[in-house]
Amino acid sequence: MPSRPLKSCAIKPLGAAAAVIGLVAGGGALEGAVRIVPCASTEYTASIGDAATKAQGPDRLTLVLVGDTGFNPKGEPVRPEGFQKDGKAVGFSESLSGVAREVDGDLAFVNLETVVTDRNDLTPDSKGQTSPYNFKSHPAGLKVLIDTGFNLFSLANNHAMDYGANGAEETLYHMAIAAAERAIAYAGIGANFEEATRPGCLEAGDMKMGFAAIGIITGQRPEHRAGQDKPGQAGYRNEKDFQLVVNRLAELPADYRILSIHYGLEGRVVPDQRQLRDWRGYAAGERGIDLIVGHHPHVAQGVERAGDSLIFYGLGNFLHPGTAEMKRFGICRDYGLMAKVHLAKLEGDWKVGAIEAIPLTGTHMKPERFAPEQSMQRIFALNYLGARLGDGATSQGVRFMPRKDGSGLYCSQGAESLGGKVGALCAGFRPAPAIPTKLARHLQSACADKPFYGASQKKRRETPSFLGFGRR
Repeated sequence: MPSRPLKSCAIKPLGAAAAVIGLVAGGGALEGAVRIVPCASTEYTASIGDAATKAQGPDRLTLVLVGDTGFNPKGEPVRPEGFQKDGKAVGFSESLSGVAREVDGDLAFVNLETVVTDRNDLTPDSKGQTSPYNFKSHPAGLKVLIDTGFNLFSLANNHAMDYGANGAEETLYHMAIAAAERAIAYAGIGANFEEATRPGCLEAGDMKMGFAAIGIITGQRPEHRAGQDKPGQAGYRNEKDFQLVVNRLAELPADYRILSIHYGLEGRVVPDQRQLRDWRGYAAGERGIDLIVGHHPHVAQGVERAGDSLIFYGLGNFLHPGTAEMKRFGICRDYGLMAKVHLAKLEGDWKVGAIEAIPLTGTHMKPERFAPEQSMQRIFALNYLGARLGDGATSQGVRFMPRKDGSGLYCSQGAESLGGKVGALCAGFRPAPAIPTKLARHLQSACADKPFYGASQKKRRETPSFLGFGRR
């Protein structure tokens, strides 16, 4: 079966698809959520309707963030009804049923670490490896994600090209079909290099949210890097590619900008020098990107505020049958992180009012919350990592107040006076307490800086210095 024709539609819907999008509402799954639509009148998105007729935008927004996501184990055929793992069949809706009600933001981000296709005749790409991991997921799984409330999709990662150019074409085709039905934005791969580095944009009233994505390319393989007339992605390890993606996002007319980065060493809970330099130093410090979300190590890393920017160095897994059951990796590595970032518009600028942190278990098949006591221990683990972030001057690690339901809460100074949801969340907020002594001793070992596959790999990685990000 020949591949579907690839059109120039990685971010902006064209023709009839654009007309359809103009007639539908996107956004969160809850009734009464802010109406989300594609941005009008920018060079990066199709013109939808008349800007003069738009309702005045909100002054509060909630962003939900989760990490690595797919819907199939390695090399398994795609099925429209769901996936199979460990001899058990799981429907797509069932796989998300444990967390669906938590996806209650106006905007919700996910890293889609898979090729999206309904075909089982695609040839897997070896990626130069003897036993590669190749992931593909049926578009019915994508639909369930969108129906659950997700509307920001990163496509830039080391599995985007698992089935070569044909797989990339499939993903772009199905993302375009989805965008014709609901208001979503996706970024990170494209029919050519311009599309692969182009940011997306969504609107809530007169508020514009810009979004861009970049990720690692397995082995820096040139055939996976997008070209002038070749599908693919930009490579995070290529400094010029990274800066171009950041700069295009920074120059996009938008009120708030989100950058997704797929990078890291699997199992490492501590960001390396490259993350500190590129994310804190360049994207946040020099270019003023508001929110940076990281993923790929499959474990949660710490959270940091750098000036007015917010950085999640690693969100861990969300839902991916191609990944392992994480319990065996211990308290600092056995959870994925769902975050809810509550924004408030103050004097014309969007600021972080509060952050909720929700540790998730079962990310290899059916994510759900931990029992409250177990969840609190993971919040303390996240705080342990956060306490080791910050440069002592312009950036500080974020630490969360554990709550009775096991989630963590961080509130900006004065957030309790903002009223509404943020004010209610922060009414009883207190700074994070000290980690209990016995747990703190355990975390010293559990959160040691090491990858999944042995300390011998440690020399391949720059040792982080938390007193500064260094310069290029």
